[in-house]
Amino acid sequence: MMMHRRTTEGPEEGAHASVHFGDESRDLAALWLHATGFNGMTYKSMLAPLGERHRVAALDMRGHGLTSLPADPKTLKSWHVYRDDVIDFLEKESTGPVVLGGHSMGGCVSLLVAGKRPDLVAGLVLVDPVVLNPRFYFWLHVLPFVRQTNQMSRQAKRRRAEFTSREAAYEAYHGKGAFKSWREPFLNDYLEDGVRETTNEKGESVVRLTCNPAWESATFSSQRNQPWGALKKIEKVQTPIVVFRPNIKPVMTNKVTNLMMAHYRELVLRERPGASHFHPMEVPYDVRDEMARQIAYLIDGYSPAEDGLLRRTLHGSQWDDYD
Repeated sequence: MMMHRRTTEGPEEGAHASVHFGDESRDLAALWLHATGFNGMTYKSMLAPLGERHRVAALDMRGHGLTSLPADPKTLKSWHVYRDDVIDFLEKESTGPVVLGGHSMGGCVSLLVAGKRPDLVAGLVLVDPVVLNPRFYFWLHVLPFVRQTNQMSRQAKRRRAEFTSREAAYEAYHGKGAFKSWREPFLNDYLEDGVRETTNEKGESVVRLTCNPAWESATFSSQRNQPWGALKKIEKVQTPIVVFRPNIKPVMTNKVTNLMMAHYRELVLRERPGASHFHPMEVPYDVRDEMARQIAYLIDGYSPAEDGLLRRTLHGSQWDDYD
């Protein structure tokens, strides 16, 4: 496996950090965006095989992993700062449109990027993207002085930020909470860039989360975004979109899913029985195969028409009704 790290000058003080798989002399074919609190390296085992034929990258977004751009929680109002950072990165690192994939927050940010700069995006692969009911965003924009708080934001703020060692962090997470369903080696890959050795106030050697819990909390509570407006713009240019939706407590409700399908008739929905919101960590080959397919459309001249007709999956009685 050919893997290398890259540091790219940011739009302000600091820099983007990314990990690349494949021959670094090749043009960038795909970019992956992580979920809130994680980092690009988390998805290494999912993305690395794609590097055998193409160069793909995973970006650490602002306030996450090894990216060193300013991340003051008090200044975070929406995910548009993430969107603009990704656009800045692509302008500097890609020579043409790429396949843009993302998990959770990364899926929503991918949508926002494609809506603002469709010329940079050849296709979208979104895994349970954080796209909420249009009414939610309407009220956030009508009442901009109200700062949204939610359970995820409160939990993140209380998250333990410091451990005595990397091994202690692994033991604290392994088989527990959000990490319970993860395959190997996703947890180790997350911790590779998810914690960093430092010294605490007592002068003791410790490891600390690279995503400050206060920044993670602010991300959950700063969703004055416009994904529906982005989807409308994407529809005009017919950017291919594939959405993975797990059936165990998905972020995307049935109502939101059906509304997205109605807004964008060409959207392909893949619903996965037995998977949760952590779909990439549970069924990585699903996502990897779709990324490879989209890259084939872009790089190899493979046409979606060669797939034949695809039946677009709608939820049915077998799916729990999440409103």
